[in-house]
Amino acid sequence: MSEASASALQKDVVGFWGLVGQSISGMAPTCDVVAFMTAGAAFALVAMPLSYLAAFILMFIEVNTIYHLTKHRASAGGYYSFVSAGLGAPAAMVTGFMVIFYQTLSVGAIPVYVGGVFLPGLARGLGIDLPSWFWIASILFFIGVPWLLSVAGIRPSIRTVAITSLLEIAFLVGSSLFIISRALPTHPLEPFSFTDVGFKGVAMGMIFAITSFIGIGSHTPLGEEARGVRTQNGRVIGKAALVSLSLVGAALILSAYALTVGWGMHDMHAFSENGAPGVVVFQRYLGFWGAVALVILAINSAMADGLALLNGSARVLFAIARDRLLHTRFALVNGQRAPQGAINFLAALALGLAILFGLVFGPSNGFNVMTTAVLIGLVTAHTLMNLALMRLHTGSDSRVGLIFFHYFLPVVATLLFWWVLWESLFPLAYPLGWSLALWLLALVPALGYAIFRSRRLSHSQAHELGTGAP
Repeated sequence: MSEASASALQKDVVGFWGLVGQSISGMAPTCDVVAFMTAGAAFALVAMPLSYLAAFILMFIEVNTIYHLTKHRASAGGYYSFVSAGLGAPAAMVTGFMVIFYQTLSVGAIPVYVGGVFLPGLARGLGIDLPSWFWIASILFFIGVPWLLSVAGIRPSIRTVAITSLLEIAFLVGSSLFIISRALPTHPLEPFSFTDVGFKGVAMGMIFAITSFIGIGSHTPLGEEARGVRTQNGRVIGKAALVSLSLVGAALILSAYALTVGWGMHDMHAFSENGAPGVVVFQRYLGFWGAVALVILAINSAMADGLALLNGSARVLFAIARDRLLHTRFALVNGQRAPQGAINFLAALALGLAILFGLVFGPSNGFNVMTTAVLIGLVTAHTLMNLALMRLHTGSDSRVGLIFFHYFLPVVATLLFWWVLWESLFPLAYPLGWSLALWLLALVPALGYAIFRSRRLSHSQAHELGTGAP
């Protein structure tokens, strides 16, 4: 392999539906149904569907930022490159590190829950006691399989996620509509009221609802490998974000409502304490094979999520290293044009974090701590993206469009993000207070390093990061 090809990703290999599939898989809808909804119901209770509806509206406002930033560039840098265009090097580097932080943490968090809470709970319901070390073995599996697929190159990865992601959406929408038709309550709008749990309960539920949408931008680092980017000025990536968010939003809101009314609206405490409540509801209304299908798709969803987020975060790390802001070993690709050094490092990091937090806090609390830290990292990165959008506009933007899309919507999204964090985190309580500590442990060194390294960059270099420009 020549020196040039050793640091170049494969061009024009990912189509529109491949981008959609990558984004959907990063959001892992079926895994959200069995993991995030169970955790969120502990706080939102009967208002869990309201938490998901509010989170979807917030993310739909936020996807405006992704859509408009993709008009300016599409590269392996993703959010890192977007922020570079608007705010320069220090903010771009912090954004890139935050994306790597929260996506890698999520790669580890979901296996902790699936292997430490969901599968053991499912086994207990069948009268089987799994060994105490089972959750560690499952973490090795749920991170190992995505790692193998990721280093094999983007073609097999995209084929896998494109097929399975659309199958997940179809299954969740169809199953949820059937359950709702059988269990529709006398007061069908009660799950969309915050009367029982208050704003704080809904906000706490939104921690897990928003992080259900974490992978919405996981396809943006495929900009150099996507088809149609040059002819559509990057808009194909923004369109994929809109389509994937709409599909996942419909599936998750319907699923949250179906699980709430299917379980029993006034017994949601028991729902949150059950290891596999989604499986219970699906078996109750769809029978044995409906429950089996949910379990199989949830396991597949967990692996597809790890694959999508590894693909995305590794390419961000690749882009930062290609700009010579990190060790250039991360900027090398293997024979399948995958950034194997970056993938290996992040997979090992996710594995280490998953085992560490599972051992320190236990699988259930470990998942909650990691997921809340994921949300804080996501909000940090998206805040910087919203600020970057305010600095960027094209000559085709009308005055009204500029004010609405480049200022009003980003400000609204940013304020809502931080309101949810404030309501859900303060006053600090165990164990979620550790999420804030984990975020600071990642942010402070990232900020210091970004300021130090950016001093060596020219003004033009600072605004071209992630693009591969010399």
